Amino acid sequence: MNEAAYLLARARASRVVAGQTPAGDRALLEDAAEMVERRLVPVRLPHGGRGVIVRWALEVEPVSGIIWDAETHRAATPTQLLVLGAALRLCWPDPQQCLYPGEAATEENVLAAAAPADGSMPEDVGPARQAAPYRYALRMLRAFGYLSADVGDGMVRLGPLVAAWTERDIDELRRGYTCLPGLESE
Repeated sequence: MNEAAYLLARARASRVVAGQTPAGDRALLEDAAEMVERRLVPVRLPHGGRGVIVRWALEVEPVSGIIWDAETHRAATPTQLLVLGAALRLCWPDPQQCLYPGEAATEENVLAAAAPADGSMPEDVGPARQAAPYRYALRMLRAFGYLSADVGDGMVRLGPLVAAWTERDIDELRRGYTCLPGLESE
């Protein structure tokens, strides 16, 4: 098997390549990424180390442009967007600071900020069932890499894909920061 292709496949599957990659492997990975219009984005890891993630090259538009085409584009559900918005707001308490890696927020606070507080859930649905779609969205966002993997401590952290967002995207988030769902006591 082509060593460069193997390194690229492993990097894409594991999402984050830790910084202790040998220099020769790093060069092979960079070449392999460039050959398929990808780039390596440096990220800080939650435990303090450094690594890289594989993302599309800046000049490449990965979707067909037809956003309603289910073959090429999967839209996020409203629940996933609410949970991501709540996580961004709670893990990024000061929008003037750097977005990634942000701070850790409790899962319960993220779920409370995302769940409807207007009483729109039927009374006969218990709290566990009310939170189920939001917990599922949290798991999906972790699986997609927008949030860091669950380490069993009940905390939510921003994931490596957030580190790859452009400054333009982050500026847009700063402008709409007050629209992100947060806790009432903020």
